[in-house]
Amino acid sequence: MALRLKQKMMVLPVVAAVFLVAIVAVTVVLGSRTRNVSERIGSSLAPSVSLSQTARAGFATLHQDVGDAVALHAVQQQSLDAQVKELQAGLKALRALPDVDPTAVEAVEAAFTTYWQEATRVVALASRNDAAAEAALAKLGSAHKTVHDRLESVTAQQEAAQREAFMEVSSLHRSTLTWVLLLSVVCMAALAALMVWLLREVTQPLARLTESATRIARDGDLTQLIDTSSQDEVGELARSIQTLQQRLRSVPGTLHAVVTELTAAASRLNAASHEQLNFLTNQSRSLTEASSTIAEIAQTSGMAASRAEMVLKVAAQADAFSSSGQVSIERSAEGLQQIRQRVGALVGSIGHLSEQAVHAGEIIGSVKDLADQSNVLALNAAIEAARAGEEGRGFAVVAKEMRALSGQSLQSTQRIGKILLEINQAIRQTVGIAEGDSQKMEEGIEQVLASATTLKDITQVVQESSQAARQIVASVTQQNAGITQMTEVVTQLSEMMSDVVMATSNAEEAVGQINASLGKLQELSTSFRV
Repeated sequence: MALRLKQKMMVLPVVAAVFLVAIVAVTVVLGSRTRNVSERIGSSLAPSVSLSQTARAGFATLHQDVGDAVALHAVQQQSLDAQVKELQAGLKALRALPDVDPTAVEAVEAAFTTYWQEATRVVALASRNDAAAEAALAKLGSAHKTVHDRLESVTAQQEAAQREAFMEVSSLHRSTLTWVLLLSVVCMAALAALMVWLLREVTQPLARLTESATRIARDGDLTQLIDTSSQDEVGELARSIQTLQQRLRSVPGTLHAVVTELTAAASRLNAASHEQLNFLTNQSRSLTEASSTIAEIAQTSGMAASRAEMVLKVAAQADAFSSSGQVSIERSAEGLQQIRQRVGALVGSIGHLSEQAVHAGEIIGSVKDLADQSNVLALNAAIEAARAGEEGRGFAVVAKEMRALSGQSLQSTQRIGKILLEINQAIRQTVGIAEGDSQKMEEGIEQVLASATTLKDITQVVQESSQAARQIVASVTQQNAGITQMTEVVTQLSEMMSDVVMATSNAEEAVGQINASLGKLQELSTSFRV
């Protein structure tokens, strides 16, 4: 079963704790045994040896005193009795100790009782200065030897038991030291092995992961291999970093593809904007030329109005000046023919201007479609930046700016379309007015020509000519008003066209900014090694 990182980190202190508990357990067990033996020595063996030695010494003193009493004929019975009582009390205490053989002590007591009985007779003989005291003292030697030998045997047994106890204490002490040293050495060896194992299982994988993450963050190296064989938290971290590395590998390619598409779209948009700018510039020139033409038409219309007034005067004087009136009528007819030609040219120019305005509307529609595509591309770029997380934040800002620029371009296109719609309406109105003026001029010309052919009936011709002249004056007046309105419309159209040219120039500058931003994104996408 694979160990988790927390479990691996707990192995070292657990093993150390186990060995520590083992050392403490061995020390406690052997120390307890040593303490028991020491207590046994202190409470039983040492007192038994001391009592046996004291009894042996006391017995020797007692026998010496008995011998002195016989030799000196000076018996100190109270002193002897005290020594006997003390010796019996010592033997009794010795017999009560747990590590003393009571049978041996009882044998000593029995032998001592026999000895003391015989010694009492010797002391009694000595107190009477009986010559048999020395013979009795000689017989007392066998009893003395028996008590002495038995005391020596008990003392030897207790001393041997004490030596064995001391040897056991020494052995337990050596065993304790041996076990503690052995467990300490095994513990250090196990801890060293565990340290090596932890270094191989935890420290080295973490160091490799740290190095890999540092290379990814610092150098953008996504080609390195990451070891994911571990089954603990380190392995999970390695697999997470590997997954992140695999996802980051797809980011530069996607980013490069998106940047390439956006660059191509920006190039197309730049080309279309440049073409639109050229077209609008040409259109502005056309409007300027149309304005000049309309000014000439206005001047010609003024001349026609003057001539119409002259025709009116001539018609009033037609009775006296019929020939000159006829000439004036012919001249008026020629002037009207010129006006008709000029008006026809004006109508053609206005029609051409209407066609150009329609083309401009189509181009504006293309620009609107490009702005919509840019908005869609910017939205897709924002989605990819959101998927990229922290790495795509700069690209998200660029996508946001692209959406803002595409929105501004769309609004400018809508305004231009609205302006072109107003221009088309104004052109249609101008065309209608020009056609009406042309029709009225045709009627005036026909009337003038009819007046020329019917000059014989001078009175009727004069009246008809006067009426026709009035109509001509009214038509010319209306024509002048229409031409004035047309001049104003063309002036407004020229101003609007200038605004459109400026907006298109701004759009071209925005496209340049987009290209610069796309260049930065291109550099960012090529900074990763996949």
